[in-house]
Amino acid sequence: MTDSDIRALRRLAGAETTSGRATTDDLQGLLLQVVFALLMVFMIAYFIFVETAKKERAEQVMELNRQKLVLALEKVTEAHRVKYGLNALMTQGTDGRRTFDADEHVKGGKIDLAPAAKAAFSSGSAAAFSDYSNVQSLSAEWKNGVLAEAKLAEEDLSSDEGRWLDDEVSRAVESVRLDARGVQRALAARLQRQWIENPSALGGISDPGELADALRAKSLKLVSEATGAEVLP
Repeated sequence: MTDSDIRALRRLAGAETTSGRATTDDLQGLLLQVVFALLMVFMIAYFIFVETAKKERAEQVMELNRQKLVLALEKVTEAHRVKYGLNALMTQGTDGRRTFDADEHVKGGKIDLAPAAKAAFSSGSAAAFSDYSNVQSLSAEWKNGVLAEAKLAEEDLSSDEGRWLDDEVSRAVESVRLDARGVQRALAARLQRQWIENPSALGGISDPGELADALRAKSLKLVSEATGAEVLP
């Protein structure tokens, strides 16, 4: 390296000596500064790489946890549908939607369920009424069941995952309640339609308001008797 090269480097580093010539110590100091600057660049790049890898790993764990929780929630939901006797009466289409045809189960102004379906829905309706009398406790039970099924502990979840799970459990609990209530109300509505077609079954009521109240009360009472539980609100 020539003297002019050394002076140029020192000027760039702000270390030009008054004599205009560089000593060996000055040159070594300059080289150390260059090495240190390069080392800092590599260190910053390394830490950026490590943080990016940690973030990607955390996202992978969250996605895996969510997949486990989704599958677990489906299993817990299906178990409660069986518990409440819904699968004995409702059918699931190819699109995944569940439907209930009350016309098949109401004949001659009475609920006419097949023995197996009646037993399942009767005990299921009683269980549903009991469970949904305390929705908060029921939701906690579902959440614990989902975590156990997924083989995860609540502390394994991030705050975002915890909130997501709470929302999903609440939606599933409400969806099953609406199905159980919907089956009961559909049976009641079908009974009412038959009585409207044959009003003599209700006696001599002529006032429309009284007639509607009588239809509602009688149909819900028969559904309660047939299912063995109060109709869900």
